Amino acid sequence: MIAIGHSINVMSPDGVIIASGEPQRVGSLHEAARMVAERGQPLVIEACDLDQYPGAQPGVNLPVTVGGHLAAVVGISGSPAEVSHFADLVCITAELMLEQVALLEAGQHRRRQIEETVLAACEGKPVPDVWFEQLGIDLHRQRAALLLEVTTQEAVEQVLAPLLSSIEQRQKTALAVHLSPRQLLLFLEADQEQPCPDRFRRLLSLPSRDDIILAVGQAFTRNFQMGYQSAKATLEVGRRKDPLQKSFRYDVFRVPVLWHSLTPGWQHQELQAPVADLLKQRHGELYLKTLARFIESDGQILRCAELLHVHPNTVRYRLRKVESMTGLSPFSLRELLILQLALDTR
Repeated sequence: MIAIGHSINVMSPDGVIIASGEPQRVGSLHEAARMVAERGQPLVIEACDLDQYPGAQPGVNLPVTVGGHLAAVVGISGSPAEVSHFADLVCITAELMLEQVALLEAGQHRRRQIEETVLAACEGKPVPDVWFEQLGIDLHRQRAALLLEVTTQEAVEQVLAPLLSSIEQRQKTALAVHLSPRQLLLFLEADQEQPCPDRFRRLLSLPSRDDIILAVGQAFTRNFQMGYQSAKATLEVGRRKDPLQKSFRYDVFRVPVLWHSLTPGWQHQELQAPVADLLKQRHGELYLKTLARFIESDGQILRCAELLHVHPNTVRYRLRKVESMTGLSPFSLRELLILQLALDTR
């Protein structure tokens, strides 16, 4: 209206004015608009024609169609000789606006369909392959599940909210599911068996912030439930074992993640028995740390000593103390496995 200098009205197909440059006309019946909707053709109203069209003013009225269907009628008030050359421009503008809304709604509908389908698969519900096919999801591609959690409202607004539209533009094959206002589950294509969180952080352009936590599950094909559960357990175990860390990957916590997923009862107490006895001793935590570095060093005394910055004989002494206190020898592969499980499942 500012551009053309004339009032514009928008009418529903039944002739009711729903928007107007003259607010007092909103809600009134526009008989000419109803006729335009019925015939599907423009109608020019001169001043001398007003008796034939109650509720109308001189001007041009045109049908607005979207996808081949009548959506509304748009009218430009004024002398037909003055406003007729604006008519097509106004009509095309209205159609473009409505088509854009329709596209946005279609995109949002498809997004909801994808989210509901993928979430059902994550929960282990039976989802027919044809559903994935209809949504253009290739089940044979290898993917990794990423669980992104933000811990502050500021991060929700600045990172999580704009992330989804950014992903849709840059990662066409990405799948996203909102688990909660602060958790977003993503499935991205992965070309590695053990996906790296740092690579995904760069791929998603995630800023380095203390209020953003990322957990990456095991790579998979078809089995969305495994991908989701491995990422979820990785986040829970990683946060418990290393609260200061902001990125976790499944392969680093494989044993504790698998153990956590089994939800054990008395078995956990049984596995922890050797460690519990050790922790009762004065230097229990020190011996446990030495044992953990010994395992990390693949049983190499010299490498373990370097990590701990002590003499190799000190490492041997501490490991013998572990044996005497637990009854399990770190130098026996079978007994070392039990000790490692006790450490991993703490």
